[in-house]
Amino acid sequence: MVRGALIRQAGKWQRVTDAARRCLSPELTESVAGFEGASLEPDSGTGVVCFKTCDKEVVMEHKIRHVLKHTLDELYELGRNIKKGQIQRQIQKLTNKRESHFIHTSTTKVRYERAMMKFADYLESRGIKREKHLDKLNTEELQKVVDDYFKMLAQDGLSQNTIKVHIAALQKSLAIIRPDVKKYLQDDERRISWWSAGKAPRKRDSYVNPGKIREKLDETHRMIAEAQALAGFRIREIAKAEVDRQNHRVIIHKAKGGRTRELDFSHRKEDFKRLAYLIEELKERHYEKHLKEYYKDLKKACSLTGQEYNASHAFRYEYAQRRSEELQKNIEELRDLLDKYGADEEKKEAAKNEETREHSVDYVLTRELGHNRERMSRYYYR
Repeated sequence: MVRGALIRQAGKWQRVTDAARRCLSPELTESVAGFEGASLEPDSGTGVVCFKTCDKEVVMEHKIRHVLKHTLDELYELGRNIKKGQIQRQIQKLTNKRESHFIHTSTTKVRYERAMMKFADYLESRGIKREKHLDKLNTEELQKVVDDYFKMLAQDGLSQNTIKVHIAALQKSLAIIRPDVKKYLQDDERRISWWSAGKAPRKRDSYVNPGKIREKLDETHRMIAEAQALAGFRIREIAKAEVDRQNHRVIIHKAKGGRTRELDFSHRKEDFKRLAYLIEELKERHYEKHLKEYYKDLKKACSLTGQEYNASHAFRYEYAQRRSEELQKNIEELRDLLDKYGADEEKKEAAKNEETREHSVDYVLTRELGHNRERMSRYYYR
């Protein structure tokens, strides 16, 4: 069985799953391309379902691994030329959930493909080699297969983060091929039970003595590390940062997830002065060309100071941990930032009470670190 609709984009035929197609709002559909519908056609001789391009036929394979791979290919074809944030905002308007059902980068596609080929191996080991075999399973039987698969991954010693990738890959592909298991795959408690059975990762943290680390770095590398510690930058966000000296702000354009965020330094003017200099100087020096050497220098500095190497992300942890303490103590700044960052009344009220203030701090740090979820920011400083 082949599920899906065909659309035509700039003279090229593409197959897009019904589930993916329904995620598009009219405005987004128009922004992707002028889509034109068409139907699948069975080959008159073999009965195999095919679709036609302008100059050739493409046969849709029925082997289960090909079906899974084709689904990922289609989601990538649809998503690769659209910013993830744009899709998420459109879907949020329709469903109140900020999510994307597509694949937007080749890196993600490769990770999902690896996961799904392992899943295909597992299906084949259970005699599910073709799509028709998958179709014969009822909902409960397929759910059992999925559950057994994740138990196997945990028993094989895969890490929690790797199992999370497998969960995400199944949510993208299997949920489209078999929509009846979509809710099962998306159930939060069940997903947590799957990945939490994996090997726990070592929790990352800031350096024990980050100042000593920075002292051992050469000048340009020291400036990069200092900028990260002063603003909580991801390593490549320095190049995307705009300095607004008049309002004591730093605007980071098109950061992770395509989001733009602002950091307000009106209560940290000395830090802002130093940070503004670092941003402008590092851009002048084309710091991104030095990143390979930066990491080597960091490893060397860790060895010289007897500290465990935690890469450059440790300076983001340092920022989050320091800011959490500052905001807990400086209520005036916390209230001001809640206003500027658009917090709701519940978060503003929480700032007034010492027992609930951490929820307000979570909100501010979520905005400053560029996360979607407050629990991600908590991971950095609790």
